[in-house]
Amino acid sequence: MLMFRSRGPYAVRVSSALPYINPFDDGRSPTGAAAGMDEASSMIDAVFRFERAVTRIGNTRLRPWKMTLSSYTALRILANQPHLSLAQLSRRCYARPQTMTRMVTQLENRGFVARAAHPESERALSLQVTEAGLAALEEMSNEVLKISDTLNATLGRDDIVATDGRLRQAALVVENELRDMGRPEE
Repeated sequence: MLMFRSRGPYAVRVSSALPYINPFDDGRSPTGAAAGMDEASSMIDAVFRFERAVTRIGNTRLRPWKMTLSSYTALRILANQPHLSLAQLSRRCYARPQTMTRMVTQLENRGFVARAAHPESERALSLQVTEAGLAALEEMSNEVLKISDTLNATLGRDDIVATDGRLRQAALVVENELRDMGRPEE
């Protein structure tokens, strides 16, 4: 069966639909019955699978630089927003402060990031991408942003914009529910 995926100007030829992988099936089920998930649960499963796939391909493409997608993302955010504190960068990367401290230390040891006194705070340190970091970021971006090219060619701009907006709206709803429960965000 030959399929074309996209409503946008770039249709991608796909030989067959990607198989659905039931997260509840351990492979021992004789019937292979449907998981019985409602649509929202199925969407959560799809988002998690997508996030894992993007992380795996990003990490694979960044292997020549001995970088992870998380470190690349932190470097990219710092390049676009210089003088962030460690806490600010941690929030923008959705990472725990301890994890971000380790990541920034590794980037600093490689000469990609420098710490200095923060221009607006006596207590905080300011993080900035160095010239070496900017050069490495440009090289890495040529490889990593192929993911965006693939998505743009497959889904089209309108679908991407609509999905992005809906997923961000859903994230806000779930984050508010977490706050209402009185639990801190992780």
